[in-house]
Amino acid sequence: MNPTLNRFTRWDTAVLLGCLLGVLPASAFPPAPHHTLYGMVRNQYGEPLNITLGEVFLETASGSPLRCQIVEGLGDGFNYRLEVPMDSGTVPGLYKPTALLPATAFRLKVQIGQTTYLPMEMVGNLARIGEPALQTRLDLTLGVDSDGDGLPDAWEQAVIAVHGGTLASIKPDGDGDGDGISNLAEYLAGTSAFDPTDGFRLTLIDVGSGATTLEFLTMPRRTYTIHGSTDLAQWKPVKFTLASEPAGSPLRADFYSNEVVLLRVSVPFEEGTSNRFFKAKLE
Repeated sequence: MNPTLNRFTRWDTAVLLGCLLGVLPASAFPPAPHHTLYGMVRNQYGEPLNITLGEVFLETASGSPLRCQIVEGLGDGFNYRLEVPMDSGTVPGLYKPTALLPATAFRLKVQIGQTTYLPMEMVGNLARIGEPALQTRLDLTLGVDSDGDGLPDAWEQAVIAVHGGTLASIKPDGDGDGDGISNLAEYLAGTSAFDPTDGFRLTLIDVGSGATTLEFLTMPRRTYTIHGSTDLAQWKPVKFTLASEPAGSPLRADFYSNEVVLLRVSVPFEEGTSNRFFKAKLE
């Protein structure tokens, strides 16, 4: 008798017997792959938080919170990431108190020191957790939005102090300084909504020497990427170098800014492409 074959035969029989008795194999045990929640936590002026002791937490039905720290530069355009245990729902009851089922309602809160904040996005709103092994982006803003337009009152009051008006008159799609950039885009970019010379723009500086040179203004604690297209319909990320870096420096996919700086980048020509358009994206 082949002993190896005999061992496999006994294992197969045990699994079959377990199924006949109603015992689930290990792969069907209630835990399911985590669902990931991630995003950017900003203050009332649109600035990404870099608070060392800041935490994002999710309150579960059991009262046991799931927590993660706010970490500056954690990833491209996000500063928190929360891994949520998911239950497969194959048997009654959750496999542990902090586990959730798909489509369960939840709220995220932010704690800084001893103070707990309910972000604007969570006021009067319960989000729904997604499916196991997937991820959901949910950006959080700490502030009051009394007119519910997505712009914090504190940021709108700063605009009103210069241009006048009321909270109701400062619209997300408005353009108080007439620079062609909406109020919402100015808020997210961290640029001034009352100075037409201060905005997020991509400027073509030069085409030659095997690369296209572009320039744009960066703001602290934000990540920037460059996207290219040949037809203005299909866009894809392109790699680049900083003009200030030595020749032959490795190409990078993004740039994380720590300061306000006029950044100049070089995008190498793509072989077989005679014409390309570019746009910059910030997160």
